[in-house]
Amino acid sequence: MSKWFGDAQKLVAAIFSLAYKLQPSIIFIDEVDSFLGQRRNTDHEAMANMKTEFMALWDGFTTDQSARVMVLAATNRPSELDEAILRRLPQAFEIGVPDRRERAEILKVILKGERVERSIDFDYIASLCEGYTGSDLLELCKKAAYFPIRDILDKEKKGKPSRAPRPLSQNDLEKVLDTSRKTGVAAN
Repeated sequence: MSKWFGDAQKLVAAIFSLAYKLQPSIIFIDEVDSFLGQRRNTDHEAMANMKTEFMALWDGFTTDQSARVMVLAATNRPSELDEAILRRLPQAFEIGVPDRRERAEILKVILKGERVERSIDFDYIASLCEGYTGSDLLELCKKAAYFPIRDILDKEKKGKPSRAPRPLSQNDLEKVLDTSRKTGVAAN
């Protein structure tokens, strides 16, 4: 999007033009609902024009039998999409919320190569994260990683230099989960 009238349409046209020149190619739109959502009376004229331009260019690829350009879109709010967009997407795939075993595997992947205590019970942590998605688990790990860093800073404030942060512990992950529950912050 742009603050200048017409710039959004130009950008959309440039993306489709580039994809056509570089074909075979894929145009991937993340959070497609944010700019191709349902048409409303409150839509700004520039937004309505951009949606129209986007759909016209997309239709150009579907009618050109020699075009080798694929448009993929992702959303976590499919009900917000305009019917005209849904008609243009021939297939939909739903990726559900991971179960306990999958959450444990996701945690292992996120923390692979990081300094973590060997005693972390990934299955137990996953059991505490019911309803969490992969991105929620990534945020959990990021927040937990601050605890070892804080410990170093606290030691340095007391004049005790430290060489490296301690490994991430199960307690660090549980502290973040406990704080989330107390503040009412839930998974997406």
